[in-house]
Amino acid sequence: MLSLFIRFQSAVDSIPDEVLERLPEDIRQQLEDGVIDKIPQDIIDRLPEGLQDRVPPGLIEAASSNPLFALIGVMAVIGFGYGVVKSATKAAVFFGVLAVIAWFLFLR
Repeated sequence: MLSLFIRFQSAVDSIPDEVLERLPEDIRQQLEDGVIDKIPQDIIDRLPEGLQDRVPPGLIEAASSNPLFALIGVMAVIGFGYGVVKSATKAAVFFGVLAVIAWFLFLR
């Protein structure tokens, strides 16, 4: 736990004071608390051009830098498709059984 705190603390310490002062209060607090370890790209885009260059590249979070989100999205789509097919199969079996029962009762 201490090493995690030191890692986040060093990330905040590596940001120049001028950049840290221009960051929104909630982002600065999240960085200090260790909730996030990188500054979101949209926040970096709001900084003046001179300050954007002073942020260390390792502290900028790009949306495409985390392939885990793509994997989660693919898994969600597969899970959704599986759920739809499973529900359709249940409905088909139920109505098939109902049709057999109705046909049997009709022929009696």
